[in-house]
Amino acid sequence: MAKIRQRGDNWVSRVRWNKKEKYIALHTKSKVEAEMRNALVNKYELEIINGMEVLFPWISKDTNVQIKPFTVEEACSSWMKKRKEIRNNTRIINQKSLDYFISFFGKNKPLDNISNSIIIEFIDFLESKGLKPSSINIHLRTIKTMFRYWLKMEKVNKIPLIEQLKVKKKEPIYITDEEFQKIVNLEWLDNFYKRIFLLYRDTGMRLREPVFSSLDGSWIDIPCQSKSGIERNIELEDYLKPIFIEYKDWLTEGYGSTLNDIGDHISKMFKKALNSIGADDNKHFHSLRHTFAVRSLIKGLSIYNLKLLMGHSSVTTTEVYSNMNLKRVAQHFPKLVDKSQYSTKIGEWDMDLWDKANGITSYVA
Repeated sequence: MAKIRQRGDNWVSRVRWNKKEKYIALHTKSKVEAEMRNALVNKYELEIINGMEVLFPWISKDTNVQIKPFTVEEACSSWMKKRKEIRNNTRIINQKSLDYFISFFGKNKPLDNISNSIIIEFIDFLESKGLKPSSINIHLRTIKTMFRYWLKMEKVNKIPLIEQLKVKKKEPIYITDEEFQKIVNLEWLDNFYKRIFLLYRDTGMRLREPVFSSLDGSWIDIPCQSKSGIERNIELEDYLKPIFIEYKDWLTEGYGSTLNDIGDHISKMFKKALNSIGADDNKHFHSLRHTFAVRSLIKGLSIYNLKLLMGHSSVTTTEVYSNMNLKRVAQHFPKLVDKSQYSTKIGEWDMDLWDKANGITSYVA
């Protein structure tokens, strides 16, 4: 039952439940009038506890009490407005998740009325759209995050059971030395792209990270606007530094500066190269990042140092590479296994890959 309390010169009504509380301004300095208004608050206590917005006459200046449920549409739109600091890609994904949510539940359904069983129906709805379990899980995480926020803001009293679907884990798909050599030997592919692919393979950078990264001496500084939201630094070997500089020039002053989506262009060029050599269709540009991780572990880099280089927020993400049968995987990188040809200075035996004047003419693993 709500009780009145004095705050300054005015009185408020305090509604308490499950160690939570909500204050309703009574807009009066009179204790007698406060008691009368509190009686009306008690009448609508259940609606207040259920997260509905109750507008009392002394607040709305209406003669009747108005009950405004916290709807799905209001919850989604308000939550997105509050997420000002998220990256644009995350915003796009979040909005897509909310669009599905609104499409299924409708705009006017009270958020607090969404039950566990209805969430199961929502998952069936996503599956009917042809979405894979991994994609569905992304949307479920978005919805659960929104619910957590509104629970914290006391707009809902509970979060429905939103469990991730089981997804069969797949080993990372990488590019073998033989495949990379075939790409290097493609006559139609400009040497510039061959050098760029090498840069990605040997740094593990994400597709669009070079766009907003900068070079400081021999270090690439990648700001927190990357996917993980974590700043990181990558030290370049001598053969990679001129490639990065050339790439940045291409991005700012060359053909790259005329493209609407540089990442899409580079990704499609690499996929075209993969198709040209008859590579598995499951291999794509991100496979270069997987290749960097696998090669690094084969060369003896610790999982924790690899986590830092990859920019993962948790070592659990990085462990997917260490869970592979690296001894078997190593057969695809024969030069790395041959210790007599390996040096801690990668550039000493990879220099043949890079010749600024003539482009790539030969490949050494």
